[in-house]
Order: sequence, then C-alpha cells, then structure tokens
Amino acid sequence: MDNIEYLKKQLSIMLNLFQGKHFDKLIDKGNLLIKKFPEHAILYNLTSLAYNATGKPGESKLLLSKILKKEPNNIHVLNNLGLTCIELNDYEQAEIFYNKAIELNSNFPDALVNLGNLKSRQNKNDDAKDLFLKALEIDNNIIPAKISLAGFYEQKGSFDEAKNIYHEVLKINPNYTIADKSLSLIHKYKLNDPHIIDMQNKLTKTNDEEAVKRLSFALGKAYEDIGNYTKSFEFYKTGNKLYKKKIKFDINNEIKNFDKIKEVFKKNKADSLNDYSQKIIFILGMPRSGTTLAEQILSSHKNVYGAGELNFLKEAIEDNLYDKKGNFNLTSENLKKVKEYYLKKIKIFENKKEYLIDKAPLNFKWIGIISLIFPNSKIVHCKRNPMDICWSNYKNTFASKLMNYSYDFKDLAFFYKAYDDLMKFWINYKKINIFDLVYEELIIDKTKQTKRLLEFCDLDWDENCLNFHKNKKAVSTASLAQVRQPLYTSSIKKWESYSDDLAELEKLLIN
Repeated sequence: MDNIEYLKKQLSIMLNLFQGKHFDKLIDKGNLLIKKFPEHAILYNLTSLAYNATGKPGESKLLLSKILKKEPNNIHVLNNLGLTCIELNDYEQAEIFYNKAIELNSNFPDALVNLGNLKSRQNKNDDAKDLFLKALEIDNNIIPAKISLAGFYEQKGSFDEAKNIYHEVLKINPNYTIADKSLSLIHKYKLNDPHIIDMQNKLTKTNDEEAVKRLSFALGKAYEDIGNYTKSFEFYKTGNKLYKKKIKFDINNEIKNFDKIKEVFKKNKADSLNDYSQKIIFILGMPRSGTTLAEQILSSHKNVYGAGELNFLKEAIEDNLYDKKGNFNLTSENLKKVKEYYLKKIKIFENKKEYLIDKAPLNFKWIGIISLIFPNSKIVHCKRNPMDICWSNYKNTFASKLMNYSYDFKDLAFFYKAYDDLMKFWINYKKINIFDLVYEELIIDKTKQTKRLLEFCDLDWDENCLNFHKNKKAVSTASLAQVRQPLYTSSIKKWESYSDDLAELEKLLIN
C-alpha cells in the first residue's frame, strides 16, 4: 500500500473516531500520523477538534499554529484556530482568524457561521443574522447556518420564524434531533400533535444515545404541555439518567469548594479596590430562579445594558486567584488582576449606557470577590421556591459543565443546600448589601417589586420595566420563551403537578 492510500485509510479511521466521540483515541492517532505526514493540514485540523472536545484548547492552538506557519492561507486551519480561540475566551483573536479566512474565500460558509455565532456572543445580533443569511445564500441547505439563524429568531422572540426554520432542517435531515429538541422548547403541544408522534417514532428506531437524550427531554416537555405528567416525568427521568451516565461529577467536590471559599474569606485581609466608573449590576442565584426575568426587567430601563450571562468573572478568578495546586490566594495584587481582566472583557459590548448587567447565576459563589473589586456594584439575588428551582433545573439541559449537578436528585438537593448555606454566609460577611428579589412576590405584585428593585439599583422609574416582555433584547437562556410573555401565576409551585414523582427530591431538600 502506498503512502496516499495508507493516509486515506487512516483519515477514514480518524473521521469514524470523531463521529463516535472517541476523542482521546483520535488525539493519539492524529499525533502519530502528524509525525509521519507533517505536511498534511487535515491531520492537524481533526486532531485540534478532538483537543477542543476534551477541554484542551491550549494544545489545539499549539498544534494549529505549527501548520499555519507552513500554510498561512489555509482557510480551514484559520477557521479552526478561530474555534480554538473561542474555547480560550479570546474573542478578539478568534474574530481576526475568521475574518482572514473570509477575506481569502468570501464563500466559505463555516467561517461565516462561526463569525456570526461570535457576533451573537457580543450581542451584535444584526451582524450575526447577516452572516448566517450570507452563508445560506451560498447553500440554503447548510444546517449549522439554519440552526444559528433559528437561534437568532428565538433570542429575539420571533418564534414562528424559528419554528419554520427548524421544520426546514428536519426536512433536510429528519434525524437531526438538535432541531427536534430546540423546536420543543418554543412549541406549545396539544393532544395528538404530529411532532410528538414523529419524535416517538424516531426514539424507537435510534440507537444513538445523544439522540435519545434530546428526544427524551423534548417529549418530556411535550407531555407536560398536554398535561400527561406521568409520561412527562418518565421521559425527563430517562434523559437525565443518560446525562448522568456520561458525566464525571462528584457533589462532594462542589461542597468542598464552597467550604474552601468560606474559609478563605473568614481569614481575608485584602482591602476593597477603588471602584470603576462603569456601574455594574450583578444578577445571581440558583439557575432557574428568575435571573433572566430580572435582567429582562432591568434591561428595559433606558439607562441599562443587559450583557447576559458572562463567564468573565469566573475566568478571571480561575486564572488569577487559584494556583496550580488549586489553592485560593486572595491578595490585593491578585484582585487587581481579576478586575483588570473583567473590565477588559466587557469592552467587547461597546456599551454606552450608564449601567451594565452581568447575569451569570453562579456568580453567587463570588459575591465576596465582587464586593472587593467592585464595592459600589449592585448585587441582586434571585430567590424562588426550592422545589420549583430544582425541578426546573432537572427538566432542562445545559451546555455548561457547571450545571452537571442538575441530572440527579441527590446532586440537585445537595447543591441547592450548599448554595443556600453560602448565601447565608455572604449576607453576614461584612454586611454586604444584597437585594433579595423573590420570584413569587414579583409575580404577585410586579409594580411594587419592580419599584423596589429600581430603587435598590439607584435607577429612576421607567414604565418600560413593567412591559419587559416587549423588550427585544436577545435572550439566550432556557427562559427565552417565558420572558416574552407577561407574568403568569401558573409558574408558581409548578412542581406540584409531579408531586408523587418528586417525593424523593422533596425529602432530600428537607433533611
């Protein structure tokens, strides 16, 4: 067998490994083949994607940088470097790579879609839409472009347009279950809905575990809509079990981390830093506690910019406050680095309003840090019935590994109790001023609670805050459909429809 035939065979094996998500094996094979065939960029590209998939973007960038020196105009290498920079949270560099690829080939749909997704992260949604449409002008059957365009319409509250696109995707590829899952979240199902029948048929025929997971959560939502809570729970249970099976998560490690944070702050001697002219409102709490609703209300104010869920604080803390051994070093010097990193990152939004919202719920872990680096910031803590929170976490899927606690009742209950304990600590720590926005109270009397919220944030009254559902700001969380509607009381104690099935969870939360 000559080298060309051998290489073709090995590439076929690598593609199968990639499709089967055997990333570690792909990395080993890819690196061996690169030594033997160092001039073939496709080997670098495939191996880099496997590095990204295993959470090793640094290795991916090093690998791609080697082949880029040899092939500086390789659009596929440039595109993959853009993807890698996204994983490294280096949005500026990612944009440079995508733009260069597009300059070299304006009809390169992969780079157009990826640049569009980056623009979405920067809240430049109209720019994103234009890029998705341009990719579809090249080929109207490009599924990633259609999915991203549907996502754009979803985030803007244009659900009919999004639904139409998801149906188009399913016509192109009926087994593209990502579209089924996305469609289920914005569709209100009725008895004998043809999409339910279609998804059930797919479920009986597929052996693809990822497809089973998506279809299970989609059918859970569908049967919830039509009031068949027994069937709904069984599907949710199936989906969660499959997620739990695939992840590596130990709730005890989370609890230890929470305890470590408290111990560090009990001994803290670092002083607060001088504040920054940008006024920041941090909205935080357990996911599904009403954080998206709070942001939607506040970002309806003429002086407030809603930046969405930002990872910047978490990134800055991990890079600057933790050493290689995992020790937490709270010093004034390290805090300055955290602040500088955060302020640099938020510049991507080109925000000219007086206030900026950071709505990353899990920032509740870092309230002590927030109080030190931005002492004049506003901290809004969203609270909700614990059972409603935990149930809503359980019946939704999340892209972030930070949410890996949500697929098991025990993990959910223990995480909630650890969060609750940490919040009690923060409230007593140096009397940090934290505003509790209680979801149920907001639903019952939105005017009173909105006035309280605005007063806390030093904002004057703005009637638009009561009409938050008309706010066209892009929303990318699991609550994107709910916040496009006026407040409704049926969201309170929604878990009670599943009370028998959730008895175990309730017991774990109480004990």
